Amino acid sequence: MDLELVQYIRLFRRWSWLIILGAFLSGGAAYLQASRQVDVYRAQAVLSVGTYLQASNPSGTEIYTGQALAQNYVVLARSYSVAQAAVEQNNLPVSAGGLRGSISAGVIEGTTFIQITASSTDPLLAVEMANAVAEQLIVQSPTNLTPQQQAQIDLANAEISRLTQQLDETRQRLSEVEDQMSRATDSDSLAQLSGQRDTLISQINEASNNIAQFSDSITRLQQRTNSLEIIEPARNMGALPHSTFNTALLGAIVGAALAIVLALAVEYLDDTIRSPEQVASVAGAPTLAIIPRFGKPRDSAPQRLIAYRDPGSPVSEEYRTLRTNLMFSTNGNKAAFLVTSPGPSEGKTVTACNLAITMATAGWRVLLIDADMRRPMVHEMFGLDNQVGLSTLLSLSPHEIAADNDPYAFPAQVADCIHPTEIPGLNVITSGYIPLNPTEILGSASMQAWFDRFRATPTIDVVIFDTPPVMVAADSAVLGSALNLPAVLILQAGQTRPMALKRAKERLDALDIAVKGVVLNAVTRRDQSYSYGYDYYYYYYYRAEKGQSSQK
Repeated sequence: MDLELVQYIRLFRRWSWLIILGAFLSGGAAYLQASRQVDVYRAQAVLSVGTYLQASNPSGTEIYTGQALAQNYVVLARSYSVAQAAVEQNNLPVSAGGLRGSISAGVIEGTTFIQITASSTDPLLAVEMANAVAEQLIVQSPTNLTPQQQAQIDLANAEISRLTQQLDETRQRLSEVEDQMSRATDSDSLAQLSGQRDTLISQINEASNNIAQFSDSITRLQQRTNSLEIIEPARNMGALPHSTFNTALLGAIVGAALAIVLALAVEYLDDTIRSPEQVASVAGAPTLAIIPRFGKPRDSAPQRLIAYRDPGSPVSEEYRTLRTNLMFSTNGNKAAFLVTSPGPSEGKTVTACNLAITMATAGWRVLLIDADMRRPMVHEMFGLDNQVGLSTLLSLSPHEIAADNDPYAFPAQVADCIHPTEIPGLNVITSGYIPLNPTEILGSASMQAWFDRFRATPTIDVVIFDTPPVMVAADSAVLGSALNLPAVLILQAGQTRPMALKRAKERLDALDIAVKGVVLNAVTRRDQSYSYGYDYYYYYYYRAEKGQSSQK
């Protein structure tokens, strides 16, 4: 599998809780909002731009101009002035701003028709708002007739009415004359009636022509490209459809997407070390063990001794892996190690204590020395008294060390400083009182003499020094250089930064202190590709411990 794909899978597993939480919260909020949403009704009015539809042979220029004008009227329909006038003229129970927010306008594609749509929880109000805006759009648009043009139309209509009445009367008179002609017998009467008929026909033709001329004038005045007309008043179109499920699903998707973006941002900004690959690329050192996060923040110091409290756990197995990797190169001979870290609170004391326990339970006789004379913690881990310890030993002169020639015994003053523990084979030397110059006494000849004595004692196979962080004090570097001790660097996953690891490694390398490797502490196990194997194995392990049968 491609490395980058594996990293993305680990990233998803690490932040899956945030993605699920984001989807749940956002989807739940969207569901509640949708379930409380009231029905919203729509009403739509349609206006036409131009009067080319009334022409028997409209030109393409009129149609194109009408389509261009329609786009401008759409903008005007949503203007504040139109909304304010619509509210005032129709006494609408909304503000001008509220009306603008409830109105939408658009041009039907390929036409000169404008749709004005109003939305409201009241269906009747939606109809009123759409009609009011449509009417005010016509009033405030530059398409109205001028007063002079309207006067001409009124005059023409009046003349048409007068001429029409006159025409009706003349036609009636003509009908009477023709009836008289049909009954006339003498030539004089017939000639007189014939003259009257011709006069009436002439009057009828003249009136008809005048009516046609006035009608043409009215048509010319009313027929304009830049005109607006409501061709379909607003009507209720029903409630807007909405789906509670679809809204909740969309909210969940949005929430998950935001959570993913947040996780990527955190990962991008997080430059702490979290994986063995990062350790190798930064320090060029092997990862001796990967310790999963365990325990609770409120746990006491003795509860952190998981290798003793819960030897069958996966965490204890990782400490045994650390023990195996460290002791592999010794071929069963005596060994000594310096345990340190780049900075504080990275788990070096917990690691040193649990490593000492696993070595002791494997049969080695271990001496754990608390050489952290700034913030000693080993005595708290084992519940020991710290009145006397390493600082007490280093205050003794070298001739007192050699006073007893028995290699299996120490002088009485020394024996009081070596504390046995409840773990067979594990003895502890606590830090003792805090000196003013810990760096100097750790690098002194007395420290060298005591170390040589411990190495020569047949009852001690392994010596482990718990020392201060490398980047905080020079104690670790001085002690490692003076005693030629190999170092084990302890890192806290998600806390130690690459630059801190790099500088700690460089400081140890500068003094020719060999770095055996790195222990990565507090690793989230779901971020590790091998965690399934441990879970699988220990599931059956614990079932076997309980006497339950199972098949693999």
